[in-house]
Order: sequence, then C-alpha cells, then structure tokens
Amino acid sequence: MVPRISASIAVLMLLCACESRYQENWGRLKVGMTQVQVEDLLGEPSSRYEARTDQGKVIVPETRWQYGDNLSTLATGVVFPTDADARAWAVYFDAEGRVSRFRAAEWAQGR
Repeated sequence: MVPRISASIAVLMLLCACESRYQENWGRLKVGMTQVQVEDLLGEPSSRYEARTDQGKVIVPETRWQYGDNLSTLATGVVFPTDADARAWAVYFDAEGRVSRFRAAEWAQGR
C-alpha cells in the first residue's frame, strides 16, 4: 500500500509542477510568438486543436493549444471543438503558426 501512495504523490507533484510552469510564465506570452517559442515558455499543451473545416462547415476556426485541461474540459473539447473551454488556458495561432491571441482560464483571470 505504501508504494502506491508514494507513486500517487509523485504523479500529483509532477502535475502541479507542470501547471505552475505555464501559470508562472503566462505573463510573458506575447502576440506574434511562434509555436516553438510558446512551447519553450509554457511547456507541452494538455490539448491541441488544429484549424479545420468539414465539407465547408468550420469545425475548429483557428489552431489553439490549451493548458490545464482536466477530464471534463477534454470531454467538452471532443463534443464542442469550436470553442475553448473557459476552465482551460488557451493560446490561439494564426495561419502562419504565430500567437494571435490568448486568454487565461476563467477562474484565474481575477488573480
């Protein structure tokens, strides 16, 4: 039982460390940055949505990366891929792969 608890604590600490990296560096994010620069700054996104259409219907209007997803926000993204879930941090990219805009998670915007 003890090894399982230790492993769980280690995974939880790792997840918290990843989350604090993008929260800590969020203020350094700038419009015009490349995807490589964003990944260097914030780390690997928890989900990626590529701009796409299907038979003329817009499925995802612009490429976006999300940070801080949980099972609920990931499930919402599968059902409603057009819009970023307000509970996740979102970075949007233009057709050239540069940041066009970004927004913090709704719960963190007043901090």
